[in-house]
Amino acid sequence: MEAEADTPRLEETPDEAPRYRTIWLVLSFLILIFGCGLVGVHSWVDAVAARYGASVETTRERVHSNRLIVDLSRHRDQPWNAPIEEAMYVDYDDVPEVMRQAILTSEDSWFFYHAGFNPIAIGKALLSQFGDDPRGGSTITQQIAKQVYVGSRRDFGRKFDELAIALWLEWHFSKKQLLEFYFNTPFMGHNTKGIEAAARYYFGYSFKRERTQSVAFTPDMAASLAVTIKNPTAGNPTKPRNMREARRLLLAMGIEPKTLTEKAVASASLPRRFAAHAFAKDRRLSDQFGPARDLAVTRLSRRLQGIEGGLDVVTFYSSETQLYLQSAIEKYAPPIRRAGYDQLTAVVVNNVTGGIEAIVAPPDAKIYPGSTVKPLLSLCALVDKGWTAQTRVDDAPIGVPPVRNGDRRYLGRISLEQALAASRNPPFVAMMRRFGPGCANDVLSRMKTGFRFSGGRDRSLALGAEPVDLMDLLDAYVTVATCGKVSNGPLILKEARQRGDQTVVLEEKAEPLAKDARLTAGFDALHEMLQATTGPTGTANGSRFVNDVAAKTGTSDDNRQITLITFTRAYTVLVSAGASDPSKLKRHLSSHALVKMVHNINANIHGGKDPGPLGCGPGTVVAGR
Repeated sequence: MEAEADTPRLEETPDEAPRYRTIWLVLSFLILIFGCGLVGVHSWVDAVAARYGASVETTRERVHSNRLIVDLSRHRDQPWNAPIEEAMYVDYDDVPEVMRQAILTSEDSWFFYHAGFNPIAIGKALLSQFGDDPRGGSTITQQIAKQVYVGSRRDFGRKFDELAIALWLEWHFSKKQLLEFYFNTPFMGHNTKGIEAAARYYFGYSFKRERTQSVAFTPDMAASLAVTIKNPTAGNPTKPRNMREARRLLLAMGIEPKTLTEKAVASASLPRRFAAHAFAKDRRLSDQFGPARDLAVTRLSRRLQGIEGGLDVVTFYSSETQLYLQSAIEKYAPPIRRAGYDQLTAVVVNNVTGGIEAIVAPPDAKIYPGSTVKPLLSLCALVDKGWTAQTRVDDAPIGVPPVRNGDRRYLGRISLEQALAASRNPPFVAMMRRFGPGCANDVLSRMKTGFRFSGGRDRSLALGAEPVDLMDLLDAYVTVATCGKVSNGPLILKEARQRGDQTVVLEEKAEPLAKDARLTAGFDALHEMLQATTGPTGTANGSRFVNDVAAKTGTSDDNRQITLITFTRAYTVLVSAGASDPSKLKRHLSSHALVKMVHNINANIHGGKDPGPLGCGPGTVVAGR
């Protein structure tokens, strides 16, 4: 019998089997603990985010917005003292690489490698608290969380909330998006928010308009802006401290300073040369925010009776739109002022949000609207009396003394559309006498607007010879322009939050009217008729910068005020010039004198884009068409 081969056999000993089972049990337990930890962290982050109302849309809105810091107990009667943070949003791709690197080197060099927090930086920050140079350990993402959601209250819980929101931000946005947000969120001193507004203020440079300016952006400027984030009040580019810190940053980046040389930064006069733009007169970007700030504080005081303490207030105001408005005024207003019209009022309303993006007017402004009230009077006939754009009316003498037209002529029997386009007076006085102010006011009530025909005789009401509240008139026009999608405009307050815990105490957004087919048909008819006003025979001829522009002119009886209102699908624009003393008018202008200014405003704010056709949508039938 052949002997068995002497081969080794691998067999588990009785002691090894339990050892393997123990290892697998420990690994399974650790995996379970890790998984439960992930679920727990995710639940914690989502709970904190929900408590602060964090969402992708809210985050985008807040980083794009200007901010007011309002304490109603101090600013209710002095709104001009409310601090402003003026924002000019800039996209990531418009920011030069040297500016990005300066911010990353100064604020968070590991930004692209961490998950929202940096344990090493946090450890160093904790150790630094026991030394002479205490530092923060927040990452860029944590700073965004603080600026956009958590606020600056001083308690231990805030840091945990900040960490949770930072993780939430990392989960919902890319690193590139977060860095873009950071370019636009920090306070940069002198009422500026974000690097675009700061660059414009301190250096007269715009990242958004690189090819259309004479100023060249340099690494020295980039470093100066980057170190401003750490100390925007005492360490901005108007301070010698900024020069020293910026030089250190450039050397840390491996860049040899050109302006911020060792000898130059030793001179206290360097800021006036380096950031000369900030020292020039009339360079404060935030000065243009004044009317919007005053209106916001006035409305806050009315809405938030009894609320005390600091508020972070986000408005619908847009710095870009305001600059377009201001530039148009500077270009086209001088001859109007020379004629004796010393009071200029202008407002731009976004027809999607219902928000005021630009304004030159005091909070409680009133104007003599002139013929801009005629479309609102016409709604009575269009909505409740069965009239159409083609209903015939008489442009003929009426009353004693007879009602006259601006050109001293009468056109006889014409359509309502022709009467509105050419702004004939007798047909509308006749309409007021026939239907009375009550008819028009009933329709205006259905529109939920504050505008009403009241306080005068039929003739003065029909011709807009009585002063009206500017915002009430705009409210009615925005409702017409949006076909009732915005019934509560024009808005200025987007959101107000308590500074300490960021609790939202006020939020406003566009509210639509309830469905009303007859009212919508009336709006649609006005869209058609007011487009004719911008045509060759209309009083607003020349207003069209795209095909679909509606407009209405208005000149008060004694020419003391001239007004032009236009609207597209995107914007409603009102510009009005008044004379504080009509007896001092050197020339009596008509509202057509405002056409070039308004055309320029519209062309710029629409950015060369056609907003699309007017009208109140498919399915709306307008009789007589």
